[in-house]
Amino acid sequence: MKKKIILLIISILALTGCTNLTNMSIDELVDVMLEKNTKLSNNVFDGYKYYIPRGLKLLEKDEYNASLKDEYNNTYYFYIDVVSYYNKEEINYKINKKAYFSKELDYNKKKGYIEITKIKDTDRYFVEYMYNYGKNEAFVKEKEIKYAIINMSSILKSLEFNRTVLESLIGNNVLNYKENTYDVMKPKGSTATKDTYLEYEEKYGIYEGYGNNNTSEDRIEIKEQ
Repeated sequence: MKKKIILLIISILALTGCTNLTNMSIDELVDVMLEKNTKLSNNVFDGYKYYIPRGLKLLEKDEYNASLKDEYNNTYYFYIDVVSYYNKEEINYKINKKAYFSKELDYNKKKGYIEITKIKDTDRYFVEYMYNYGKNEAFVKEKEIKYAIINMSSILKSLEFNRTVLESLIGNNVLNYKENTYDVMKPKGSTATKDTYLEYEEKYGIYEGYGNNNTSEDRIEIKEQ
């Protein structure tokens, strides 16, 4: 009962605060979303867990990759860099002055970057959000950028690892995992084109089965600080 009450309060705050959040600049929005840690999780896997906010639906998961769909029918591509976490590596990012938006992230001892690039000859923007050893990518319209950032922030800042479990899973195969994740975490907005966007669309298509919001509430764990 206590968990349900807490979840109800969170849902009300999210609904009433959404308008205020989207009225902020992107820079201000990122600050607000990342300034506080979260202990929410409703998706638990071997070695890690994270929270998928209402309005997003998990489409598929493959090891340390996943895809999600939002209410605007945008697909979010989610990558988790367990190797960098395992090796305690730090991200090195340089501000891209040619991007629509570019920001280095450093909050609560977690680092990353956001880079948003306009895709020429389309109405889409490529959002790359790397933080806390996870990365979200999506092609969205300009009016959907802030909505995407709110969702991506909620996912990435909730990402929590179990080092003991990861030790048993990747300890002896760390080089193989590193080869598969190294390039994914690098910003690639400067090379993204209309063809890149069309390739993503062709691969994932239009998901007609989008239903209600994420419904795995009964698995949400709220931990004490």
